[in-house]
Amino acid sequence: MFRKEPNTDLAWSALYSRLENDSLLNKEDYSVKQKKKILPVYWAAACVIALISATVVFFYHSDKEVSDLLTLQNTDSGNILVKTLGDGSTIYLASNASLSYPKSFTGSKREVALQGEALFDIAKNPKKPFLIETEKVTVRVLGTAFKVKTSGEGKFELAVQRGRVRVTEKEGGNYLEVTAGQSVTFVRNHLFKYQTADKKIFEHYTSKMRFKDETLENIVHVINQNNDSFVVLKGGLLKSSRLNVQFYNNNVNEMTQIISLALNLKREIRQDTIYISQP
Repeated sequence: MFRKEPNTDLAWSALYSRLENDSLLNKEDYSVKQKKKILPVYWAAACVIALISATVVFFYHSDKEVSDLLTLQNTDSGNILVKTLGDGSTIYLASNASLSYPKSFTGSKREVALQGEALFDIAKNPKKPFLIETEKVTVRVLGTAFKVKTSGEGKFELAVQRGRVRVTEKEGGNYLEVTAGQSVTFVRNHLFKYQTADKKIFEHYTSKMRFKDETLENIVHVINQNNDSFVVLKGGLLKSSRLNVQFYNNNVNEMTQIISLALNLKREIRQDTIYISQP
């Protein structure tokens, strides 16, 4: 029977250093191709990077109880804390950021509260739309990837990576639909749309990813989101095992080697698929 191993950040760091020094983190000639874009087209999702001051948060409404809220904080400098929520959405939480979220999404909407900066990869669910409330505007996700930045002074910026979003002014009700390659800002109480200059604003969120008390199934899910490879866990017991682990780059070969060596698992590569199983 597979047994969960206790892990700490220090242990993972030491393990990674040992593997690297011993040249065990080799790059196979048949290594799986890495993805050029951060999010897969086949995964219907919406993403958002949000920089929120302490005075501007995403609001909870009456369809969820305050007592059901959990809080996730990233106190590590330079690392991205990754968390998969119960609906399949993945959050990449930047340094000095915190996220409040319900144990389960009930009611007609999915809403979270964020302080700081994060990338949201939201599982598509037309029956439960994803709405973002800021001081001056409301953002409605229509199935897309986008970056949003706001502050307590009412400043607001949004850039769409894929798909489209609708941004609505709270006063007056005017709105803009923003598509891939476009940005929108809120200036002098009005929304203005323009072409996005920086096309690589999402990439750093998948480097130096850290997982805290996360299931192996969710970790593999994130790896598959960000790589052209397909990692498969063979054995139901492996999926529920919880790990603390940090990766130092978004290389699928190295990430799966770290997992396999640390947990004494078997790793096998067949074409573009990596299989992880009990020995």
